[in-house]
Amino acid sequence: MLSIRMLPAKEGDALWITWGSAAEPHRMLVDMGTEAVGKKVRSRIIDLPQAQRKLDLLVVTHVDRDHIGGVLTCLAEADEIPGLDIADVWFNGYVHLTGGKVTSTVEAMGPAQGERLSAWLRKQRWNNAFGGGQCVRTQPLKTVTLHDDLKLTVIGSTAAKLASFVDDWEDEVHEALKKGSLTADQVTPGLEALGTEQKPDLETKADLKELADSQTDNDTAHANGSSISLLLEYQGKSVVLAGDAHSDDLIDGLQAARGNGRAAIDAFKLPHHASKFNVTRALVDKVTCPCWLVSTDGTRFKHPDAIAIAPILAYGHPKSPLLAFNAHSKYSGWWDDQDWKQLFDYRTVYGSEADGHELRYD
Repeated sequence: MLSIRMLPAKEGDALWITWGSAAEPHRMLVDMGTEAVGKKVRSRIIDLPQAQRKLDLLVVTHVDRDHIGGVLTCLAEADEIPGLDIADVWFNGYVHLTGGKVTSTVEAMGPAQGERLSAWLRKQRWNNAFGGGQCVRTQPLKTVTLHDDLKLTVIGSTAAKLASFVDDWEDEVHEALKKGSLTADQVTPGLEALGTEQKPDLETKADLKELADSQTDNDTAHANGSSISLLLEYQGKSVVLAGDAHSDDLIDGLQAARGNGRAAIDAFKLPHHASKFNVTRALVDKVTCPCWLVSTDGTRFKHPDAIAIAPILAYGHPKSPLLAFNAHSKYSGWWDDQDWKQLFDYRTVYGSEADGHELRYD
């Protein structure tokens, strides 16, 4: 079996992935949401029998607080969890932005979240699959095989996009150093654009296409551009775990992995919580995908953006796609419209407040 559970993570991502036998599953985590969410993820780990507190992999896609904050409260700045063993952690720290490798002598620059995590990671197995170097898309692509032949192919980011993040990273750290103390909000790299408050007026298929074609500028935030994105493959199933990646990076990565034309993907975790800057028609045109995963409760940034969902329904393949939301909110709830479902031929499912949504293949 393969299970990908989008945990309730406020505006962020926290993916709890299990595979293998139900009796002895393997586990990996991708991000842990905000700091408050990390405490809940910690409880989930502690609830496991001590002998099962093993992670084949922890991926921290990038430094935004709704991805990295929970890792601090769950692990890096909390007491050790008895019996917890993490085989490897994938995260691109400052040393990787500048093209270096992890060593025991690399010192943190300051107390910004990426540096706070890096201080803990130097005592862990950090980017071991890459010899301590960058976790980025390479030529040929890097595929890592975990237990029971689960394969992870790194389709983003790139060394060039990591390098473009250096100045922003340094600015954040220097600002944090001047302040002396800081909260998670004070060190969030970049600015998020807010989605719209109003449900779109969609009465015809032409209305939907007009919305889909009203694409805004693409995401240019360097933090999001540094996001690790992965193609997970297991027992004939494939899932894209996009983090907050830029759409062009995902398109290039999928082309490198699957060639020209549409890539057949079983499920796609939409980048940046279905932001209008990251989900483009060009990205939708790159895949054939029956299931689109959205991780956000709409707090702070009002995601998912209607402009991001529209291309999936107007131009996606195959028809009758499933929109799977980990939370029911004002903004995700717009799509739970029976008239729209019939007119635009799609389905929805919503996760619970306690457990989010599980995508499961048996």
